Amino acid sequence: MREKGKNAFYAAKWSQWGNEVMNSVGCSDCHDARNMDLRPARPALYEAWQRAGKDVRKASHQEMRSLVCAQCHVEYYFEKDNGNYLKFPQDKGLTCEAAEEYYDSIGFYDYIHPLSKTKVLKAQHPGYELFKQGIHAQRGLSCADCHMPYIQEGGIKYTSHHITSPLANISRTCQTCHRQSEETLRQNVYERQEKVFDIRNRVEKELARAHIELSLLGRRVQQPRKWNQY
Repeated sequence: MREKGKNAFYAAKWSQWGNEVMNSVGCSDCHDARNMDLRPARPALYEAWQRAGKDVRKASHQEMRSLVCAQCHVEYYFEKDNGNYLKFPQDKGLTCEAAEEYYDSIGFYDYIHPLSKTKVLKAQHPGYELFKQGIHAQRGLSCADCHMPYIQEGGIKYTSHHITSPLANISRTCQTCHRQSEETLRQNVYERQEKVFDIRNRVEKELARAHIELSLLGRRVQQPRKWNQY
């Protein structure tokens, strides 16, 4: 997509520039077209790092193998008073609590719940932030190590660009570090996913109950009981 000016880019509608979009992700999204070095393309990532006192351009090659993913697989919002300008809420850190603190500091919310009248934040897909809290990031791995494993063909070693689940190529992903069998590693992942799924379902029910109870409480406050007068 041709450069249109940042504010105009983020404020435009799909109908305006959609005909320029050929593929959702292209080489230049992750690589410098001049030398094919890894280079994120989204300004919001550079700006978020700059506010944190860091420079994306000085990141190591291994960090870049995650940062090219982090420019899209990340929590974000649009500054409504700045032409719907894309921004990453990373000023106070990458944890959930840090994002909540940041949003609270600027009074941002996505919508007001119609029942409880609660201001609600709709988090998008903070994949990079979640990854950074995990043990794999702490051990120095990148997103590409597991989702784009290396392929060896003769004397050539290169990164697979068939981006997929690590479970699709356990021998080239998990087993480069873990010595358990493929079935054991696969079941370990499934067990953790089932726990997350169960917790999510329980939390959703509690949240729904909370909104309904707040709605009923609000009605009682607005319409106090009228006692019979004797």
